[in-house]
Amino acid sequence: MKKTFSSKKSAFSLIELSIVLIIIGLLIAGITGGASLIKSSELRSIMGEARGYAVSVNSFFTQYDQYPGDANVNVGSSSIAEGKGDRDNKIEFVNDAGTKVAEGIDAWFDLKDIGAIDLQLTVLTATTMADPTALTMGQSVPGSKIKGAGWAFDYNQNALQNVVVLTGNTADWASATFNSLVNPVATPADFNTDGTAIASTEIITAGDALSIDSKIDDGVPNKGNVLAVNQLSAKLCSSSATYVVAQGSTKVCALSFRVDVSS
Repeated sequence: MKKTFSSKKSAFSLIELSIVLIIIGLLIAGITGGASLIKSSELRSIMGEARGYAVSVNSFFTQYDQYPGDANVNVGSSSIAEGKGDRDNKIEFVNDAGTKVAEGIDAWFDLKDIGAIDLQLTVLTATTMADPTALTMGQSVPGSKIKGAGWAFDYNQNALQNVVVLTGNTADWASATFNSLVNPVATPADFNTDGTAIASTEIITAGDALSIDSKIDDGVPNKGNVLAVNQLSAKLCSSSATYVVAQGSTKVCALSFRVDVSS
C-alpha cells in the first residue's frame, strides 16, 4: 500500500507582511531623518561660528580701535606678522603680495592672543610667512564642523565689507594671482574656466548656501551681509540674485559673512 505525503508550503500572512513593511518604513524614515538632522546641525554650526567670529572682531576693535590683522600694534607673540598691518580698516587676505603680509591669516593670531577665540592654531614662522603654500583648514586658520571646511578673513572690494569666508583648502595664498579669497583677479588659473582667480574653494552646495543666507540674512547671494563666492563658470553657486540650487548635491559655493563693527 502506497503512502502519499502532502507537503504544505508555508507563507507569510498579511499581518506578518504588514509588520515587516512597517519596520522597513521606520528604518528608512530613521535613516532619512537622521541625515536631515546631521545636515541641520552642520548648517547651524556654520551660522554660529560666523556670528562668533563677528563678535570676536568687534571685541578686538573695541579694545584697540583697529581690526585684527590690519592692526599696527603687537598684541601678542603668536604670529611673525603681528603689528605689520597697514591699518586701512581692511582685513585683506594678503595686503602685500610682495612682502607676503597676510592680514587675513594673522587676524586669527591677534584674536587668539587677546583671548577672543580659543583655538589651537599652528604658529606661523618667518619661513611660512615668506614662502607660503596651500592653506589647510584647521591648522593656521580655524576649521569648521563641516568636513574639509574652514574660515579665513578677507576684504570684499565690491561690497566694501570685511568678511570671514567659509572655504575649503586654498591655493597658494600670497602670490600675485591668489591674493584674495573673494575678489577676482583677471589672470587665467587652471581651476577657473572664466579667466578669474580666487583663492577660496567651493565647500557647500547652493541649496545649503541659500538655507544659511535665508536664515540669517536676505537669501540673496549678491547683496546683504552674507554673499556667495562664485568659482567655476560651469558650476556657478549663484546667477545674479539667485542661488543655482539646480546644481543639486555638487559643492559649488564658498560663503562670506560680514564682520565689520557696523554690521
